[in-house]
Amino acid sequence: MDGNMEYQSDTQTLLGKKEKVYIDTETGEKIYAEQITKRAYGQKQFWKIYLMDFLHILGLADSKQIDVLIYILQNTEQANNTFVGTYKKIAKEANVSEPTIAKIMKKLQENHFIIKVQNGVWQVSPNIMMKGSEHKKSLLLNYYDDSMQSKDDSE
Repeated sequence: MDGNMEYQSDTQTLLGKKEKVYIDTETGEKIYAEQITKRAYGQKQFWKIYLMDFLHILGLADSKQIDVLIYILQNTEQANNTFVGTYKKIAKEANVSEPTIAKIMKKLQENHFIIKVQNGVWQVSPNIMMKGSEHKKSLLLNYYDDSMQSKDDSE
C-alpha cells in the first residue's frame, strides 16, 4: 500500500493525494496539479449456489413459482435491476397461467423481492440480487427505497 494513501473502511477504498508537476513542452512552463488516486477493494471471497440444485433439495424444483422466478432472473437488466414483463408476457414465456402469475407477483412484492415501477416494469431488490460494485448497490438501493416509500405513501 502506498504511504500517501489512506484506507476508508466504510467504502473499502484507498484514497491518496499527491502533488504532481507537469512541464509544458512548448513553453517549458511548470504546471502544478494535485493527483487524486482512488482504489476500490471488493469482496475477495463469496459463496456460489446453484439455484436449481438448491431448489431441488428443497423439493421446489417443479413449482410454477420457480419457473416465474427463473424468468425474472433471466430477464432482469443488470444496469438498473429492472425487468419488463406484463402478466400476459410472463405467463406466455414461463408457461404459467395469468391468475398464477398475478398471485406470484403479489407474493414477490409482499416479500420485497420486487417492486412495481409502472405497469409491466418491475425492479428487483438490490438487497437480494444485483451485479456490480458496492457503489452501484448503494445507488440502486436508494432508488429502490425511494420507490418503496412512494408506493407506501400512495396506499
